[in-house]
Amino acid sequence: MMGFVYAYAYFILYAFLGWVCEDLYCGIPAKKFINRGFLYGPYCPIYGFGALLVLYPLLFVKDYPILVFILGVIITSTLEYITSWVMEILFKTRWWDYSERFMNINGRVCLLNSTLFGIMSIVVVYIIHPIIQDIVLDIPFTALMSFLSAFTIGFGIDCVFTVLALLRRKKVFQKVQTQMEAFKKDFEAESQLRVQEAQEAFQEWMLSRPDLSERIEELQNSLDNFSLEAKKHISRAFPERRISTEIRNIVADGRLAIEKRRLSANKNAEFCELTNMVMIQDDKGNVLVQEQQNPNGYTLPAGHIELGESFVQSAIHGVKEKTGLDVDQLKLCGTKQFTSSDGCRHIVFLYKTNVFNGNKNEESNWIPLSKIHDYKLISGLDDVLDVFKELDCNELYYNAQYQLKKY
Repeated sequence: MMGFVYAYAYFILYAFLGWVCEDLYCGIPAKKFINRGFLYGPYCPIYGFGALLVLYPLLFVKDYPILVFILGVIITSTLEYITSWVMEILFKTRWWDYSERFMNINGRVCLLNSTLFGIMSIVVVYIIHPIIQDIVLDIPFTALMSFLSAFTIGFGIDCVFTVLALLRRKKVFQKVQTQMEAFKKDFEAESQLRVQEAQEAFQEWMLSRPDLSERIEELQNSLDNFSLEAKKHISRAFPERRISTEIRNIVADGRLAIEKRRLSANKNAEFCELTNMVMIQDDKGNVLVQEQQNPNGYTLPAGHIELGESFVQSAIHGVKEKTGLDVDQLKLCGTKQFTSSDGCRHIVFLYKTNVFNGNKNEESNWIPLSKIHDYKLISGLDDVLDVFKELDCNELYYNAQYQLKKY
């Protein structure tokens, strides 16, 4: 019984220490407090479980530091992988994704994190746990039981509210999915076409059916709730989370259909797709670029602006996702725009900044701006660079014949 009580106390302390480390690791580069806990309280249970899984087996082999490191890597990486997999199955969301990191397994674990966990296993076994063990053993058993009882009540309430929030989030996802699948089923039954093979026809079908208005309004409400879920604690705690591709595609289809329908009601309006591109410069005259496969060549970090999202915040979030850097003090240099064959006007907002912190990822490279033309650039980037350099133009406009005009 006493052994279980002390193990529970260790779980709480390591869960708290893990929460502190996560907050410092993510908050210092961002220069703000970030509650990285999956739950609302100041603890990360995965670190508590991880510590117990590491401690109890590894204390038996603590005379062999190399073995402690190896087993620490295996145990913690297995725990991280299983946790990621189970949470994605339950909630249709990848809460962390290491797909872009070196030597990863399905994006759930990677060499860097596993190595750090192995080092932390050594630190915990030989340095931290002896101190924590002395602290816990010095606490009177009655006082320790009172604390653990109070914590258990608070922890239980926290878990209930978090699970309810996650179930509500999952319900929102499922509702959007059900509504869109119903639209697609009706379309395929009437047109004898598959949506995947006739996306434009599906959009036109939704535009031409006034009897769908009530159902589309319900879909709009579901999409609004979907956007609200992205602003809640759990989503803010995991900014690198990735909703499943299936859900993302369904949401994108729904938003596109509603936006086109709304615009069709106003004959003077036109459908637009908004994106941004950011030039990041350091104090050595280098600019951050990324190699793109299709079309092939180097380009600057760019991304789409979500419905209702601030342009600047979209650029900041996009750079973080694409490069790993936190940028600030973005300056709008101009725009690039063209109209695609489906009648959609594409507008790209061009920002630049020299204020950033953090570490770039492996997909990003610094190259001298003065020698950027020595590299293979994607088509049109030369003209975009003129806007960034403020060379007597702040708008690139491609007409219907795709001829460039600079203003």
